[in-house]
Amino acid sequence: MVTVAASDELLKIVFSYLIVIVEACGGLVIAIGVGRAIVDYVRTCCVGRRSRDHTGLRITLGRSMVLALEFQVAADILKTGLSPTWQDILLLSAIIALRTVLNILMERELDFLGPDPSVPTASSATAD
Repeated sequence: MVTVAASDELLKIVFSYLIVIVEACGGLVIAIGVGRAIVDYVRTCCVGRRSRDHTGLRITLGRSMVLALEFQVAADILKTGLSPTWQDILLLSAIIALRTVLNILMERELDFLGPDPSVPTASSATAD
């Protein structure tokens, strides 16, 4: 039979790996978003398109950053689950509040810029 202490240690080990995986996913989302934005930017500049409007690039990169923030918040929640002291809970609350405000501001900016051009809409699907 597994003791409570042994199950707690096993849970801490699982959580520590899970935290690293979730943080890595957030980093990967940012890296892919930045890579995609760079490729699209170079393609726009080098192909000689007349339009230098980079709104689509900003939207694509912004959406990646918003998603990456969600991964980072999830990792912070998992970290606090390992050692829930009041100081950790207050720090997590501050981090979540700051990231939530940042997330809301980024979403507003993206809504202001318009729809993501890489995502097909119902009107563009029927126009084809």
